[in-house]
Amino acid sequence: MDGDAGSVEQALSSGDIHELLKVWEDFNRGETWREISATGSGQARTAAAQFLAEVSEVAALEALRANAKAVELLTARRWHVIKSAREGGATWAQIGEALGITRQAAHHFYRRKIE
Repeated sequence: MDGDAGSVEQALSSGDIHELLKVWEDFNRGETWREISATGSGQARTAAAQFLAEVSEVAALEALRANAKAVELLTARRWHVIKSAREGGATWAQIGEALGITRQAAHHFYRRKIE
């Protein structure tokens, strides 16, 4: 964030998934409103200008850093959730389907994490 670099750094160092996703969402909202500001009707441009004046701008590279950290945290947590699903009776096929991968890929991911 150009005016609030501390918030991005704080999100990255804290590892709080909610804060990381907020940085990501703030960037994407800003992009949407900038597009509206450039191409929208007069009323839409006014709303876009008001929104953009009230939020801290997030730079693209900051958003990417927050995204990478969030993905890292979610992926690291995935094996815990797989373990919980298995303990709850889910099959590898069900887990694979939930993840959008094969049962073999789900099992391989889990085994790699515990080895």
